[in-house]
Amino acid sequence: MMGSLVAVAFWVLAVAVMLVATAAAGDTTPWRRPRASTAALWLIVLVPSLVQLLVPAMLSGLRRDWPLILNGQLWRLVTSVVVQDGGVAGLLFNAFCLTLVLLGAQLYWSGIRIWTTFWAGAIVSNLVVGPDLQPTGAGSSMAAFVLGSAIAANALCARQRLRAAGWASVVVCCVAVMVVGRDYHAVACAVGLLAGLLPPYGPRPARR
Repeated sequence: MMGSLVAVAFWVLAVAVMLVATAAAGDTTPWRRPRASTAALWLIVLVPSLVQLLVPAMLSGLRRDWPLILNGQLWRLVTSVVVQDGGVAGLLFNAFCLTLVLLGAQLYWSGIRIWTTFWAGAIVSNLVVGPDLQPTGAGSSMAAFVLGSAIAANALCARQRLRAAGWASVVVCCVAVMVVGRDYHAVACAVGLLAGLLPPYGPRPARR
């Protein structure tokens, strides 16, 4: 039962992040053409993931593998993001989450902050979950959840639009479900919530 609730929380979190960003930015057209930096990040993550379907050995070569990381293969802290475990279903879920979070993020933050939060969050999350919680694994979900949770926390700090705060609270509730379910993605979300506390607060258009 708890596992099913955690799975639902994953999907709801991705949708809620999009709604946080659109409400905060006052933008009703989130499906506009992505910025170049958004498209580049999306392609960097998902193109290797598609190639992996044809070359399955990429997964073991690039995934987070804590004993190998301790042995000096530090690049796995980054490359684990661009391959996906869970087969086709895992790829489709992670692509869905990444797409929604990035489309929302580009309404809210600059490309520099999006890229920094995404990749730094991925590395920190891998460092935290790797030793004990999930020594072996791959996927973009933790990095996407870091970015999404950061936007939610930042929107709450901005104290701007009530609707944005409401959806940000939904994100926090999804994180709480992950914590209760003892799912390691809660670690990534916690990293994101802390990252979102860094100023400036509010979406880019509000700061111009």
